Amino acid sequence: MAQKIVDSHFHIFDLVARNAYPDQNPSHGFPSEQQPELNRSHTIEEAGSEMATQGIKHAVFVQCYNDCPEEVDWVYQQAKKASFLKGVVGGLDLTKHKKMEDTIAKYKRETRPKFVGIRHLIDFEADDFLTREDVHNGLAILERHGLTFDLQSYPATIPHIPLIAAKFPKLKMVIDHIAKPHFLQASEFDTWAAGMAAAAQYPNVYCKLSGLINEVPFWTAESFRPYVAQCLAVFGVDRCMYGSDWPVCKLGQPYAGYGQVVALLQDLTNHLAKEDKDKIFFQNVIDFYNLDLID
Repeated sequence: MAQKIVDSHFHIFDLVARNAYPDQNPSHGFPSEQQPELNRSHTIEEAGSEMATQGIKHAVFVQCYNDCPEEVDWVYQQAKKASFLKGVVGGLDLTKHKKMEDTIAKYKRETRPKFVGIRHLIDFEADDFLTREDVHNGLAILERHGLTFDLQSYPATIPHIPLIAAKFPKLKMVIDHIAKPHFLQASEFDTWAAGMAAAAQYPNVYCKLSGLINEVPFWTAESFRPYVAQCLAVFGVDRCMYGSDWPVCKLGQPYAGYGQVVALLQDLTNHLAKEDKDKIFFQNVIDFYNLDLID
């Protein structure tokens, strides 16, 4: 029987719409001319078609652009054409609290798809961004509204995750792309692993097993096995979830289609019992984002 899957992390974008968004900032440089595999509009119909090759009927959109409620508006317009889109993670600036509150008020009542949380691309910020009081005030807004926080982290910011996890214990947060470890620098594995173990001590912190193949040139499954094994060891099967990171996964070398991303994680989890794989591939995503999968 085929593995049931809910994709916790995919993107769509329209370059014409992107260029018209107000409050342009460095995040609006995605995709760039240096990313020819991505540098065109990617539609919700194309995303749905890619997922359908693997029998995937449900997925969560994750922001592309910071400080961009207009992107949320655009995604909701696209959602009218696609029943598979079940959740929206918007790109709101954690330091612009009035703007956050207004957007949350506008969309929190939406049920199809649900407005489930926000992400702030912190790689455009200083490494200590998560320690700032104005950022904490933004996280408090999310916690108060029962929304989630997607942590676009990387090795230098992992040490700050326990701080916010402890301060906001009712705020569910998920580390995207296993915090983008420096896969090509084996000497840094232990530091990354220790940081992930420290973050995992907090039960409100989850981990997306996503965003792998575009980080290692000419990868194989063995490129990622110790990293995924560490995430499974410290977060457990109850707090890890599958995400494709489509279409960014197209930057992978080699890349042979959406099914390759699914097959990779199946390989890396094939030692697990079926009920544990079911948690990783669909149940944890549903529970984390509180998705309603009724079509």
